[in-house]
Amino acid sequence: MQVNSERLKFKILDNIDKISRKDWDVVFGEIPESYSFYRALENSDLAEFSFYYLVIYRDDEIVLIAPLFLTDFNLDIAVEGRLSKVIGSIRKVFPRFLIFKTLFCGSPFGEHGVLGIRQDFKEGYKFIPLLLDGIKNFSTEINAPLAVFKDFLKQDTLFLDVLMQKGYSRVESFPAVLLELNFSSFEEYLESLGSSTRKNLNKKLKQAQARGKIEVKVLKDIESQIDQIFKLYENTYRGGATKFERLTKKFFLQVAHDLGSHARFFLYYVDDRLAAFNLCFVYDNLLIDKFIGFDYDISNPYNLYFVSWAYNIRWCLDNSLRYYYPGQTDYEPKIRLGGKLIALYAYLRHKNMFINFLIKLLILLLKPDNFDEDIRK
Repeated sequence: MQVNSERLKFKILDNIDKISRKDWDVVFGEIPESYSFYRALENSDLAEFSFYYLVIYRDDEIVLIAPLFLTDFNLDIAVEGRLSKVIGSIRKVFPRFLIFKTLFCGSPFGEHGVLGIRQDFKEGYKFIPLLLDGIKNFSTEINAPLAVFKDFLKQDTLFLDVLMQKGYSRVESFPAVLLELNFSSFEEYLESLGSSTRKNLNKKLKQAQARGKIEVKVLKDIESQIDQIFKLYENTYRGGATKFERLTKKFFLQVAHDLGSHARFFLYYVDDRLAAFNLCFVYDNLLIDKFIGFDYDISNPYNLYFVSWAYNIRWCLDNSLRYYYPGQTDYEPKIRLGGKLIALYAYLRHKNMFINFLIKLLILLLKPDNFDEDIRK
């Protein structure tokens, strides 16, 4: 698909290989959801997702890249309790109630949404109408009635709020969590915590060490351990309350292969048995904890959640990394251990005017703080 507007035009591309890495890097710079990351996603056999890229050109020069992905989206993803039971009852009669084929702008696994725009592109106000035209036209072509701009930062709303004039509704997403590690040592980090939290963390770490031998390996190549790693991931996936994606074994292998030095697997062994892992991304002065997995029969008695937290903090400090993203959800311990909530926002629009009106009403109930006590506090 290609549409022209004066000197600007857009195309929808269905493979990242149709964009040169040089052009990608010019508009995005050095970000965690890099060219290699999207290539890994495309090659990971993620059956729930299809990936596309809306590219805006000025003449023949790329000035904007918007990553897109297509999937079924449960609009009630955050709902718990009585309302969840009501929705479940309705789905016995209408199986796809509040489930829409959806075109997202953003990344399914990103810490927040990003649009790649050339820094020297001085006509930024012109790309929004063309971007919306492209998403609207493509949504119609692929029969995706719901369009969502996913998880954008507060500063992004300064220009994305114009979407609300085009029928989109803005809603708060589940926030990200960020720790700024402006400490010279792990002990200084501990001193920054509340007294009871500090004592509790130290107690858990001492208990873990006293109960058995804990060894941590930080690896880039995990092919020989992939079966064990994926089993741990599936344990955590099944136990999670909020599910947006289901990864594949191939995903972990592709990330390890394609991201190279930017991907690290933190493997936790208890008495020589693999009991937990973290897949983390390293970029500049930032460590992002992307995916985790636990053998709960071992990890709970050995406090491996807290062991891994402490190890990640130490690893950041030892490697001069100032920021640590421990991921969305499970907010209570992350906040208690020094994390700060980073507000994120999404924009939604359904092509059916009546359903779009209902969504505007529904999102008043679907705010994260309605379902997560830690966010509400």
